[in-house]
Amino acid sequence: MRRKPGNLRKLPDSAPAVFRRTLSGMGSMRSVVDYALARRATLKSVLAGRTTISDVCDAHPYLLRAAKFHGEPTDRTCPICRRTKLTHVTYVYGDELGQYEGRVKRGPELDEMALEYGEFQAYVVEVCQSCAWNHLASSYVLGTGEPRARRGRRVRAGD
Repeated sequence: MRRKPGNLRKLPDSAPAVFRRTLSGMGSMRSVVDYALARRATLKSVLAGRTTISDVCDAHPYLLRAAKFHGEPTDRTCPICRRTKLTHVTYVYGDELGQYEGRVKRGPELDEMALEYGEFQAYVVEVCQSCAWNHLASSYVLGTGEPRARRGRRVRAGD
């Protein structure tokens, strides 16, 4: 954690440093969007009393279940309850994914998919399983960059 000059309050490390550690093997990661500023604004709004805790600790039961069974633990403590460590849940979306679109994937699965598919979007959500805090942490594009060969219907000889 860093200290803000002239202030005793500690600021959390930036999100990109966290993702560089957990996603270091993904060389094809591009178009990275970090939502740390939005996260910081949300937390500032909660601390100022403009937003209630029930407004930010509203994770859907499916998201909490995905965090419990498919999430990747982090070393960051929840900014709201400060009791438990956050869990990252990564959802994947893309035209080429077909039935796998919208599913939760872990790092090793993402590595394999990045080599198999041309392009897909990954969204990382940080979740606290204790107080239900959740926030979009980052999004990025993975894939080979080349479109996959389409598997269309075969044309019959007589058509």
